[in-house]
Order: sequence, then structure tokens, then C-alpha cells
Amino acid sequence: MTTRIIYVPGLGDGYHRLRSIALFWWRIWGVSVTPVKIDWYDGRDMNQKMSLIKTAIDAVPTGSRIVLVGESAGATLALHTSVEDKRVSRVITLCGVTRPDTPISSRLRRKVPALDQATNTLPEHFDVSVHSVRAAIDNVVRPRYSSVLGARRHTIWFVGHLATIVLCLTVLAPYMVHIAKAVKK
Repeated sequence: MTTRIIYVPGLGDGYHRLRSIALFWWRIWGVSVTPVKIDWYDGRDMNQKMSLIKTAIDAVPTGSRIVLVGESAGATLALHTSVEDKRVSRVITLCGVTRPDTPISSRLRRKVPALDQATNTLPEHFDVSVHSVRAAIDNVVRPRYSSVLGARRHTIWFVGHLATIVLCLTVLAPYMVHIAKAVKK
């Protein structure tokens, strides 16, 4: 069975091209990755953003194993999508916002209404396998808020939010693909 990854980015909309280039090379390890362009700051709500992810899922050939990778704020949308779309077999949160009590400034909540909505309504339990990949030290999404109950936790012994994401997209890409393709929980 082939594994197809749908990559849901975080608030760094300006990094979409660089992120897409890094993800293109994941094919070396035997996966196809579709990065979804979320455009977090366009004012659309959570459901409109989730429809972008569902469109990417609809394009996946039948019989493929679908894994969502949610980066930072994108983890909220990936988790919500996994609850609504039973075609998703695994979610990997990468330095992800995974809990409703994650501290997010009121200014950012107003500026990005989809993030506010998605964070406030995050469920606690998921029917799919969830793997939380996080930095050892992350001052943007602290470790306490980057893993859902029952998730398999993977700590990257590195410092920094963006630096850890970049590391996982590039040098640690084989590890990320391994998590995505692993059959066991």
C-alpha cells in the first residue's frame, strides 16, 4: 500500500515555496507529499480551511494510506480533519498546537480566526494513530501543549520551533517518513 502525505503548514505562509521544495524531496524515501496552501491570514474560518485539506485528500488515489502532517498551527486542522474524514489513517503533529488550552495571544486569535476556532474546539481523543514530534525546547509551542492524550511522542533533541520544523523537513525527513509509513501505533 502506498503512503500519501498531506502536509498542513503552520502560520508561516511566507515559507510555502521553501516548504514545498523540501517536501518534494521526500519522494526519495518512497512517499508522495501534497502540501496544502492554507493562507492563514486571509480571514476564512476553520471549515473553509479544512475544505482545502479535504480537497487534497479527495485527489489521493483509492487504496492509498493517507497520513496528515500538521505543522505548528496546522496540527489543529489536521487533527480536526482526522475526526471528520475516516480515510485518514494517521496524524503526525510537528511542533503542533494540540490542546485547547494552548496559550495564544488575543491579538493573534483576532488576526487568525481559523486558528482561534480550531484551537478552542480541539477534541481530546482521536480514533486514528497520532504521533507528536516536538522540539526538546520550544518557546512558541511549549512541550506541554504539543501532544494529545495517547499520542506516541517523539522528541527531537534540538532547540527552537522553526529550527526544529526545518530540521524535520530536511535532515530528519527520513525519520518523518518512517513515522508516516510505520504500520504499528
